[in-house]
Amino acid sequence: MGTKKFTQFGTFTVAIMLPLFLLFTGVFKSVFENSPDTHIFLASIFMICLLLFYKLTIIVDNVNVSFRLGIGLIRKSYKIADISSCTPVTNSIFDGIGIHKLSNGWIYNVSGLKSIELSFKDRFSTIRIGTNRPDEISDYITRLINHNKSLGSKGV
Repeated sequence: MGTKKFTQFGTFTVAIMLPLFLLFTGVFKSVFENSPDTHIFLASIFMICLLLFYKLTIIVDNVNVSFRLGIGLIRKSYKIADISSCTPVTNSIFDGIGIHKLSNGWIYNVSGLKSIELSFKDRFSTIRIGTNRPDEISDYITRLINHNKSLGSKGV
């Protein structure tokens, strides 16, 4: 079926991190002039967060669903054969942005409340991956899952 790539810009993340980075490199430089290491340290933290979370890219091919955050240091990949379903979901505002544990799995999100949720054949936990195109991605992954099932049943 081919490889598809879906990228979401982290509008929320950039809207928060960029002003904080600029604030700590400019305004707070004078506040911390007695301890210049402090403002450099804080500015560095916000710059690293910007690089890690400014976008989220989902790549779907015939074998894997994978994603990477920002410059790609944080990445995960899941085999289509291990996925039982993919559904579009709307996260609650409390599920938030970033990477963290949910009651039933993990969420990876850079902006907005929309995600796809991957459920797996061999485990109870789920994975939510933030996207601004959940219906399109979910439909594509579901077609791949069904295609793999039909290939598996023909081989039996």
